[in-house]
Amino acid sequence: MWFLLVLVLGIGALAIWMWKRPDPVKRDQAKAVHHDLWIEQIDAQLKYATRLSTDPHHPDYERAYQIYQGLAQQQELPQAYVGMALMHLNGQGREQSTEKAISFLEKAYSLGGEDAAYHLGQIYDGHQYQLNDPEKALYWYRHAVARGHLDAQYRITELAESDHDTAEQQRLQLLIQNAEQGHANSQYQLAQYYLADSAAQDLSLGIHYLFLAAQQDHLAANQDIAEAYANGKILPKDQQQALSFIKRCIHLGDQSGLYDYYAGVLLGTIDPDQRQRVFKHLLQQSKEHKDAQAKTLIGLAYFHGWYVQKNETMAFRYWSEAAQTQHPQALSLIAALYFESYLVAHELEKAFELYQHALQSDPDHGFSQMGVALCYLNGVGVAKDTTKATQMIQAIAQQEQLAAQSEADLIYIVGRFYGLPEYPLPTREKAIQYLNQAVAKGSSKAAWYLYQAYSGFYPVFEVNEEQAKRYLHQAAQLGNAQAQTELGLMYLKGKKVEQDTALGLKYLEQAASQHNGLALNALGEALEQGIGIEANLDQAIQCYRKAAAQVNADAYSHLGRLYTKGIGVERDIAIARQWLEKGSLLGHEPSIEQLNNVNAYLHM
Repeated sequence: MWFLLVLVLGIGALAIWMWKRPDPVKRDQAKAVHHDLWIEQIDAQLKYATRLSTDPHHPDYERAYQIYQGLAQQQELPQAYVGMALMHLNGQGREQSTEKAISFLEKAYSLGGEDAAYHLGQIYDGHQYQLNDPEKALYWYRHAVARGHLDAQYRITELAESDHDTAEQQRLQLLIQNAEQGHANSQYQLAQYYLADSAAQDLSLGIHYLFLAAQQDHLAANQDIAEAYANGKILPKDQQQALSFIKRCIHLGDQSGLYDYYAGVLLGTIDPDQRQRVFKHLLQQSKEHKDAQAKTLIGLAYFHGWYVQKNETMAFRYWSEAAQTQHPQALSLIAALYFESYLVAHELEKAFELYQHALQSDPDHGFSQMGVALCYLNGVGVAKDTTKATQMIQAIAQQEQLAAQSEADLIYIVGRFYGLPEYPLPTREKAIQYLNQAVAKGSSKAAWYLYQAYSGFYPVFEVNEEQAKRYLHQAAQLGNAQAQTELGLMYLKGKKVEQDTALGLKYLEQAASQHNGLALNALGEALEQGIGIEANLDQAIQCYRKAAAQVNADAYSHLGRLYTKGIGVERDIAIARQWLEKGSLLGHEPSIEQLNNVNAYLHM
């Protein structure tokens, strides 16, 4: 009887335990999630430390070193030892010490660090650290290659080959081989090679490799694409696309463009549905963290009425708070108010004084540099010095890769400055005044800028279609290739003007002679279809090729179509796919659609 009672109780206890015990599958999943979160947390700390140590404007070396040191001591992470080594090597917040750097890198290597051997090779390779030892350099480079470091492989090739040209060719072949295998950094280096101003320059190929690297989250590639869209040098100028790549850089750990992205959101250029969230975040950063950059941007939002109701008094309050911390942008915005005698007392000397303070905080601050130049130009707060002002404006133009050879160029640059979205004046009349002066002196760039401004390209100008049309014609007559292309397309298609095919083709030919990709593609279309001109497929293909060389996505699509169907060229699906892949990487919908169709056909 007792035996049965004990047996029943035992079975009951076992049933309760089985019922209460955690599900082993769920338990293992929870452990895995916890492990993943732990890894993500460590990765986030490493990225944060890297950002703190490499921030070009406000590095925090002490905090970065603390994070690296903590991760090295607690987790034995090789990346943390590498981080500390590089800080010692470059004297970032620590006394420069090659010995300590070597010690930390050797420790990182012993823990399996992939980059440690490469950095050791660099220390012994050359005279920078007074440790020139080719044998040791090769020793460490070989160890780096054994762990898959391709940059070390390139350097071994260069060191092993005495003939420089032969070494360069071997390195190029290795880059191409590794890039085709999907190595992001090789793709990026190839992009730099083909985009450089040299005999080997191939813009189409360079941009292709740049986008391939960016697609794999290569930070520098994404940064370069953002800059290319912002300045419109190789890719078409597109602020929204520039901001979208800045946003990608932020996700990859580069916070330097965060407030540019926030400004774009508040202006409605990108992610307008995020305005409320961004503005609340800025208020939080301003209040809880006393963030001067957040205060400055909030001030801009109030001054210009970006998302919030316009309130110039609130703007000045936020800028004043930020300026107390010597924030260069806040200082320069208040300086501009004194320069214009707007909202503040007529104390012109304060404009020059505040601009100088801003430059002391950040010698590379472009807004402040231009402010000081204008003070010299107009004798505001300082003795008038036209020569010094001209030299300063030319230096600024060089930084921004703008031509500044003539008086018209200099006046155009000043007009652009007054046209900046952040410039603290309620209207852009001053910008229009200077730009008109530049146009009168023959600046085609100023006329094109005014066309874009009156067309709504720049959100701070009032749209005026009649004025826009007038400046478009002026820009085209002054030889601006973009204006000639725009006007040519308008006349060719009868868009907003009476159709005139002959005049349209004339403008397109003028622009094409200046290697404008859009014009070359449009001429190719006209020649292929016989629009206003006798159809000539061979000449059309030549135009498409020239347009593709200027990174025109429509031309990529046309060449892909022609090679897919064998029209005017020998049918070649492989070549067709190469062109369509280039267009697809640029987000070109017709190329994407054609590539999908080709791939579907190949997999039938």
